[in-house]
This record gives sequence, structure tokens and C-alpha cells, in this order.
Amino acid sequence: MPVIRVEVPAGTPAGTQETISTAVKAAVLKTLAPKETKYDYVAVREVVGEIGDGVPLVEVDLRPGREPERKKALVDAIAEILNDAMGVEPADVYVLFRENPAENHYCGGTPLAPWVPADV
Repeated sequence: MPVIRVEVPAGTPAGTQETISTAVKAAVLKTLAPKETKYDYVAVREVVGEIGDGVPLVEVDLRPGREPERKKALVDAIAEILNDAMGVEPADVYVLFRENPAENHYCGGTPLAPWVPADV
């Protein structure tokens, strides 16, 4: 259940934004949360800013428990996606992970269970 927001410069074509959203969602399933699909949310939004000047900013909100290797794999995948879609250099991609306890994540009025690896 990550919630991911990708900020891109204002004026980024809608088709490019959709490509980024779809690819990031697939990357989440390959790297960060391979057994979850229902609660994986990816939004791409336009902001005032330029590539390399705080944009793109990627915010990832999730429950605790992912190993650093999973997070790094997602960061690398997002950097590749943004490079392919917009020509963004990996050094210009800023990714911020925020981990909040499961009891702070609700869906339908019910808190989510703690995160556990797919192989458990």
C-alpha cells in the first residue's frame, strides 16, 4: 500500500503523465510490494518548477517494514521511468519515503494491517 505522488513540471503532456503513472505502479509491484495491488495509488501532478530545481519530486507514503534494498530498487526504477519518459537525469530525481504505522492508514473506515513481505 504505498501512496506515491510524482511531481512533474507544469505543461507535461497528459500522455506522458499517464505513461509515468502506469510504469510507476508496475515498478511498485516488482520492487516494493509484490503481492499488493488494491491499495497501490500513484498520482502524477503538475507543479511550477523546472527539472533539476526540486522537480521531479517523488513522495512515497507507506507502512513500515520494507528493506532498504526494496526502496532502492523502487528509486532506481522511478529514475529510469522518468529518464525514459522525460529525459530526466537520475541525479535530478528526489524521492522521499515517509513511513507511518499501519493504524494510521485507513481504507473504508478500517485500518490496514501491518505490512509483511510477500514471501511470508
